Amino acid sequence: MEQHRQRRSKRKSNRGKKKIKPALVIKLIIYALGIFSYFYSQTQYANTLVAFFPTLLLIGLISGIISSLIIERTVKYYLFSIIFFGSLFTAIFFKLNTSFASSKEEKIKVRILYKALKSSSSDFSHVTVEYNDFNRDIEIDRSQDYMIGSAVYMVLTVRKGFLGYYVIEDKELVK
Repeated sequence: MEQHRQRRSKRKSNRGKKKIKPALVIKLIIYALGIFSYFYSQTQYANTLVAFFPTLLLIGLISGIISSLIIERTVKYYLFSIIFFGSLFTAIFFKLNTSFASSKEEKIKVRILYKALKSSSSDFSHVTVEYNDFNRDIEIDRSQDYMIGSAVYMVLTVRKGFLGYYVIEDKELVK
């Protein structure tokens, strides 16, 4: 009788172990990396002079669609897969650009188009500048908040990234 109970409990414990498939674990790890990559891409976008729609959106969309079609088997998960895989490839884009960036620093002087002080709706003061035919919002350090009113230009200290997009190292408001 005791042996029968032990065999039955052993079978029950084995049933639970068999239900977890390795493919599911791998997908969960990839999705977790996708979520991390989404936030990583957002922070790196703030430090890179790149136009959003022409490059990043296309990289994320195309790579996300291709990866989803290859990896996912059910249509109902495609939207999440596209977002997660797109974020993963966008993060790889940023990592390549910043990791192999030139060590030589350059200074770029850009004209300020719009200024916004810190308020209840935004955590940081920021300015909008125009660079290579696209407008870009750049956050201002709290130590330079007092200069926003009188600043006309911003000097960006940048390094040219591996993929040709400048990585912002320092920002300084000037009159």
